[in-house]
Amino acid sequence: MTLPSVEMFYWLANLVLATSAFGVAILIVRAIHRRASQRVEPLGMVFALVFLAIGLRAAVRIWAGPWSPGESVGVSLVVVDWLVAAATFTFLFLRGRYKVFIETAGLVREYETEYAQKDREARALAQVNEELRRLDQLKSEFLAMVSHELRTPLTAIIGYSRLLSRQVHGPLSPRQLEHQEAIFRSAQRLSDLINDLLDVSRLEAGRVELNARPTRVRQVVDQVVAVVGVAAHAKEIRIDNAVPADLPLVNADPSRLQQILVNLVGNGVKFSANGGLVRVSAAQQRNQVWVSIEDRGVGIAKDELARIWDPFYQVEAPMQRRHGGSGLGLAIVRRLVELHGGVVRAESEGENRGSRFTFTLPLAAEPALVEAGVPAEPSPIEPFLEGREVLVVEDEPQTQDLMRLVVEDMLGGVARICDDGEQAIREAAERPPTLILLDLMLPRLSGWEVARRLRQSPRTAAVPIIAVSALSRSQEREAAQHAGCDAYLTKPFTPDDLTRVVTATLQSHGVVLR
Repeated sequence: MTLPSVEMFYWLANLVLATSAFGVAILIVRAIHRRASQRVEPLGMVFALVFLAIGLRAAVRIWAGPWSPGESVGVSLVVVDWLVAAATFTFLFLRGRYKVFIETAGLVREYETEYAQKDREARALAQVNEELRRLDQLKSEFLAMVSHELRTPLTAIIGYSRLLSRQVHGPLSPRQLEHQEAIFRSAQRLSDLINDLLDVSRLEAGRVELNARPTRVRQVVDQVVAVVGVAAHAKEIRIDNAVPADLPLVNADPSRLQQILVNLVGNGVKFSANGGLVRVSAAQQRNQVWVSIEDRGVGIAKDELARIWDPFYQVEAPMQRRHGGSGLGLAIVRRLVELHGGVVRAESEGENRGSRFTFTLPLAAEPALVEAGVPAEPSPIEPFLEGREVLVVEDEPQTQDLMRLVVEDMLGGVARICDDGEQAIREAAERPPTLILLDLMLPRLSGWEVARRLRQSPRTAAVPIIAVSALSRSQEREAAQHAGCDAYLTKPFTPDDLTRVVTATLQSHGVVLR
């Protein structure tokens, strides 16, 4: 290729490049001005300026004058210029897609805005979740504190009523026994209401854990009949345990199964007329067992059947109620049955036509290891402590007196009372007792800290400690165990409850009970 020919191709390449670059720059600027938004897009302007600069450079090279590089160098420059010119010329025909360059900044900004918004939403959601967790924790602490304040006076009411029924300080007339029994039943009813409130809170928060094991339904029903028997006897209602003796074992938590049945059988008694009948039956169906509780009471309207499972819901109007109750029993029943992996349903033909509640439980894979018996009547308690000292650490005067009476008048021991944690540590170190009954909610120094310090001292490290508290949550029990307590007794308790825990704790420590 001769030099004039190279110069001609060089000039023609720059002409095409300049024309195409100016054209692209003009089209970009026009597209920017045609946008609905008057907002200047920096990235679009940058693209326009880049093509304008390319066009100016090509124009300057056209009009700069004669071109005289070497032939080999000139050919290489011409090839490069033609490639750039061809690319720019091709780009000119893509003018319908220039909005990509124009809108790029907006898209980037929109993405950044959307990302920032989602980040703010995520942070706000995290704050809401944290606030909900905090409120749930506050609710749990509030319920625990309220239950503590309510259980503390109930401890004295229930404990003293049981002492009176045992006639520890002398015989009572039949009328006096009847009165104290009424006091006990009323206090027990209030205690059950507190437990229901706490159970609903724990169930809603998913904090209830089952201790499921092979269980005989008939024996649990026998226990329920003993519990509900007083109310049934008062209304002359017969409770028929029609559960077959050979019914296969179910996989259930016995205490929670008893709670389910107490609620359902208790409702049958409560909503039945005098002289009625409540029947509990059960049968196997494939890999599960269904249990049915049927009564001939007031029944349930069909439009109410779906709503009776709601917490606090009452079929009767609040100001026209003939039957007591908190409206929590059936809500607890449903959640406990579901925790067992079963279902529960209610059926009724209408008002005054009775009702039937049925729930299912899974079959047990293994045989029962321990047979649960029906609660026996209170038996005489032997004074097995016989002069041994028991340190009672309690700040509530009525509970102090109750525990002193049980230790001294029923168990034959000697009670030393103190209401302060620091004082308890000093007294225990100076004269180690046989047993320590320790309240956890003490002023200044908590019972957990008292237990830890007692375990750290060589003089009291081996002394049995029973935590006695109105706090009933699993975390308080676990904390007491980690602090060094050997057993845990929840308020309110009866003298028999305290005696049973004291006996088991001393025997586990090898203390010979005379």
